[in-house]
Amino acid sequence: FLHCDYTLCGADTPENAKQYEKFDIIAACSRGCGDKFLQVHPQMAGKVRIVTNCHRLDDILKKAESAPETLSEQVNVVTVARLGKEKGVERALRAIAALGEDKNKLHYYVVGDGICKLLLQQIIQEEKLESTVTLCGMLENPYGYIRAADLLLIPSYSEAAPLVIGEAASLGTPILSTETSSAREMIEKTGFGWVCENSEEGLRNALQMLLTEPEWLQETKNRLINTAIHNETAISQFTEIL
Repeated sequence: FLHCDYTLCGADTPENAKQYEKFDIIAACSRGCGDKFLQVHPQMAGKVRIVTNCHRLDDILKKAESAPETLSEQVNVVTVARLGKEKGVERALRAIAALGEDKNKLHYYVVGDGICKLLLQQIIQEEKLESTVTLCGMLENPYGYIRAADLLLIPSYSEAAPLVIGEAASLGTPILSTETSSAREMIEKTGFGWVCENSEEGLRNALQMLLTEPEWLQETKNRLINTAIHNETAISQFTEIL
């Protein structure tokens, strides 16, 4: 099972290539993930199958209901991620700061911990974002925040097929992501939200758009609430490789 952007994660080594050659089937978690692998190993095209991720949907809903959150009166944006450089939270903060006065229309909650926490605290202080950003730390159950938010933000430099996309959609929360290997197929094509250019400017422009047209957020949230999110496709794909 392949769950990475093979071109960016450092997996492209002769040793790994020898190991992948031994497998009968290589199951990629998205079409984009599979395509990235085949950019490096086109000779293995006959082995690659797509098997999307399953989610514990009932469990996610129960956890959200068990930890409800009341957020700000602004447009509430949440990121749930390990605070590593690749997750792009640093540039999300700078993109929000670049909104100028419009940043006062939103509140940004960051759920997670990691090596970049001190850097994020410094940026918040430098950009005077203390009243705009809340660092929530690591939470065992982040689903109350996801469900209460108006938007889940994925500002990553690279991703494979983040589980949080399906989790947010199942809780009725729209998603904005930078363009990574699977973002368009998982977010735009499904109607779960929006994909922007993978840059600080792209994030700023997309947030500006959504703050200018807040009804888009509400329309997408209403649609997601009334959309059945299920595991049938993933189960069917898994069954086909057996």
